[in-house]
Amino acid sequence: MSVIKLQKGTEEFEMFRDYWKMLEENWGIEDSESYWSKVIEDTEAFHRKYNTEFSKALALALIDELERKAKNEKKLQGNH
Repeated sequence: MSVIKLQKGTEEFEMFRDYWKMLEENWGIEDSESYWSKVIEDTEAFHRKYNTEFSKALALALIDELERKAKNEKKLQGNH
């Protein structure tokens, strides 16, 4: 199996760079409407920018993971 290094400046490189930035900006879960509005706004902007099925899947995966983390945090807080 060959390894391919994404070249700086390619669409794939830029997409993953933007995805990482979006992930870092939204990874800390907050229980507020403004937080979730920002998550939706950021993921929609990401998908609009790249407009591919892959970018859509990445955006949805991030939302799913943030929702999962939020539910787990609520469960943990309920146990204390």
